[in-house]
Amino acid sequence: MRNYLGLFFLVGIPLTLNAQIIKGTITDASSNEPLASVNIYFSGTSKGSITDFNGDFEIPYYENSQSVFTIALLGYETQTFSDPLTTDFSNLKLQPKVGELPAVFLYPDPWSRKKKEKYFINQFLGTTAIAMECRILNLDKVRMRFNPFTKKMTAYAEEPVLIENRDLNYLVTYNLIDFEISFEEVSLEHMQVSGSMQVPTHYMISSYFVGSAFFKELNEKDSKRAWVRRHRNRAYKVSEVRLFKLIAEGKLEEEGYHLVFDRKKVAVKDHIRTRKKGALYVVDFREKKYEVMDPQNFQSAIYLDAPGLVISDAGNVINYSVLKTGGFVSNLKVSGMLPLDYKME
Repeated sequence: MRNYLGLFFLVGIPLTLNAQIIKGTITDASSNEPLASVNIYFSGTSKGSITDFNGDFEIPYYENSQSVFTIALLGYETQTFSDPLTTDFSNLKLQPKVGELPAVFLYPDPWSRKKKEKYFINQFLGTTAIAMECRILNLDKVRMRFNPFTKKMTAYAEEPVLIENRDLNYLVTYNLIDFEISFEEVSLEHMQVSGSMQVPTHYMISSYFVGSAFFKELNEKDSKRAWVRRHRNRAYKVSEVRLFKLIAEGKLEEEGYHLVFDRKKVAVKDHIRTRKKGALYVVDFREKKYEVMDPQNFQSAIYLDAPGLVISDAGNVINYSVLKTGGFVSNLKVSGMLPLDYKME
């Protein structure tokens, strides 16, 4: 069974440039009234702000983030911008969300809500020890469906998914854009019925989700405590962004990682070539499938649909659509994520 995760971070919105400070005013597109408490942030980071009672905001530009500048408010359409410094935010109008008619499905969903929630939690939060310290605060707002014809389970949320990560002391606001789990059906000849035990009819072969995240302290008092720094440093050392940051900087072997191809340890220089272009790294791979063993002997897998990746200074993979990961880093999922602006102490 192969399990993989696709993630990307967004950012975006219009404002006025003033010495690398982004300023603007947010109003309702229908009433033209100013909107207070609009969330303004660089996706995938802890850099954010909110509008005041007059709809005004001000936020320092996060340089070299390769993140999407995001403006979001519950009940309104989220707007994202890749280059906020060139956007005029002096009167940005947010469009109220229009209610949609419920979809009509040809194939009825045979799975219970409880069964789908179990799959969703495991494939969204992860299955490591950190995930045990996480809780989705508004799970009831997540819509889930299993299609018996395509053998896929999908999920979406009309509002950001709120994750309480007690292990890392983060409250994560996650805008879930796409979520999908693919299954294979268990053939009748392999089913074994034993008494009243429930027999699985499907087994999972892969999972995938895409969205944008914003991080803030769960408890401000705990944010300076030694245990929080220790837990975050521990998580960063084995994180997906650090893995790709080391790949981009050519420091895998220096940091004690091993690259494996076709079950054999190989020299990184013979299989990976990296070039710096501005704030980005262009990384070329000789093959399309590798295993990576970290210093703690956690094994991860890299699957490439194209031979090259574009990686930011922070370790964020820009062309995420050509990458799939398996093994340990894939099992971390949202519970193991840290802000792109996190600096290990």
